[in-house]
Amino acid sequence: MPTRMAQDAMRAFDRTSDGNWKQTPETQKVLGIIRDSGGRDFKVEPMPSPMAQNGEGQWGLGGGVYMPSQGRTFVDPVNGTVSVAAHEAGHASFETDLIKDTNSGKLGAFKKLDNMQGAPDGNQMRAVYETISKPIMLEEANAQGVMHAAMKKAGYKTNYGGWKSIPSYKTGLADDIPAALAYPGEYRMGGKYDQGMGAYMMVNPREGGQLTEEEMQAYRKTKDSLVPAMTRQFQKGYNLIK
Repeated sequence: MPTRMAQDAMRAFDRTSDGNWKQTPETQKVLGIIRDSGGRDFKVEPMPSPMAQNGEGQWGLGGGVYMPSQGRTFVDPVNGTVSVAAHEAGHASFETDLIKDTNSGKLGAFKKLDNMQGAPDGNQMRAVYETISKPIMLEEANAQGVMHAAMKKAGYKTNYGGWKSIPSYKTGLADDIPAALAYPGEYRMGGKYDQGMGAYMMVNPREGGQLTEEEMQAYRKTKDSLVPAMTRQFQKGYNLIK
């Protein structure tokens, strides 16, 4: 009999006697709920062992990835959970409009920054958030909402794994980010996975990385909007599951 993790960390895949991977019944049930909710069809595959991101092998890390350019969705078969599979299925089945525009190049985020030389610092700072940071952050929040609703409908506990609550002294936000929003929170402007701030500082270098007062004002306003924006998008994703 295949080994099962605790209920709140059920495996996404089991290994068969011939060495291949197959989705567990729990994965099939949750993904079926997402599929039946009317989104785009998808296939969640076991991540190939040579697959790497940023030069790091992915087996054993418990993560997943949706590749819109290939239309493929992968989950670590070794430590990936049903929750991770549902999150990635949320990306594949219910992409947000903002991320569709980003992936298609419609927003032209980096080009827009290059064309904003001479604009007020606060305007440039806001543009970075709107065109680079926000679309990815909200896409992650949406996928979390889809996952959370599908898991609940299936009668399973959600496993947050690396999506645990992050205290405000680490996030720099006014309020603690709850577990459901911790991962999208890391894509916020200035977060661990945010590309926006890095792009902005390349276009507008500051000695010692210090922001101007105008930039700081825009950043503070943006920071106050992050948790409410993630919460709204999480609920939208949640409501997609019928």
